Amino acid sequence: MKENTAGLQETETSGRTIAERSIELASQRWNRAKSVALAKNEDIDLNDEHWAVIVFLRKQYREHGLPINARTTARALNRQFAGQGGSKYLRGLFSGGPVTQGGRIANLRTPAYATDPSFGTSY
Repeated sequence: MKENTAGLQETETSGRTIAERSIELASQRWNRAKSVALAKNEDIDLNDEHWAVIVFLRKQYREHGLPINARTTARALNRQFAGQGGSKYLRGLFSGGPVTQGGRIANLRTPAYATDPSFGTSY
């Protein structure tokens, strides 16, 4: 494992090219309707603020791959949404954790250590 130029730790998906990850994401045949259905299962009505996070998470995955741990994605989210309030704002949108629940609704794999049942936390 090593850090790339963006300071993100690389994993098995980050060693692949952006084109390869783009193909992987395209093969999911993801669309907004899938995310709406996933969100409804979690009692979330998606609005533009949710979509901004979902789109960011999918773009982050396409550009950097699945990080070695959830903290990497949480930091990227906090930087991106600092103007709106960072983690507190993101937690308001995704009470199950912006990385865990947001990623699930974005139809992405969850990074390692995204939840810690012993502490009752989730990123």
